[in-house]
Amino acid sequence: MYKIRCFYCNKEKLLIISSELITIDMKNLFLGIACVLLAGCANSPKQETATSCCNDKSSMEVVLDLHRKVKPEYVTAFKEAFAKCKAGTIQESGCVDYGVYQSPQDSTEFLIYEVWKNEAELAKHGETAHLKNLLEETKDMFDSVSNKKIYVCAEAQK
Repeated sequence: MYKIRCFYCNKEKLLIISSELITIDMKNLFLGIACVLLAGCANSPKQETATSCCNDKSSMEVVLDLHRKVKPEYVTAFKEAFAKCKAGTIQESGCVDYGVYQSPQDSTEFLIYEVWKNEAELAKHGETAHLKNLLEETKDMFDSVSNKKIYVCAEAQK
C-alpha cells in the first residue's frame, strides 16, 4: 500500500498492490503496475487483438512516470505552473489521464503521471504552447528529475 496526496483536492489516495508485487519506491510501483497490465496482454482472451496490439508499439498507450524533486522555494510556483498546463492538456484528444501528486512525506517531491492514447498523441502534446510554457517556466525549479516511459496494450485490457 502506498499513500499519495493529490494537491488539487488535498485528499490522500491509497494505491494497493497485490502481495505478489513488492515495491520499494514509486518507480517500482508503476513498473509493477505496468507489468501487471502487460501480463494481461499475453493472457487476454482476445488473443488476436492482444497479439497485434502487443507487437505494434504505435497502437499502444503510453504511460509516463515523471518524478520531480522541486527546490523548496519553488513548490508553490511549480504547482501553479502545472495547473495552467493541465488546463490545456486535458483538452487534448489524445490525453487519457494527466495529473500531479505531491508526497505527503516530503512536500518537494512530485509524481507527474500521464497516459496518452499512443506515441503520436504524446508527440503532438510535446508541440503544444501550454507544455512549452510549462517547461520554460519550470526549467530552473528542480533539484532532480527522473523519467520513465512505459507502453501498455490497452486493447488487451478490455
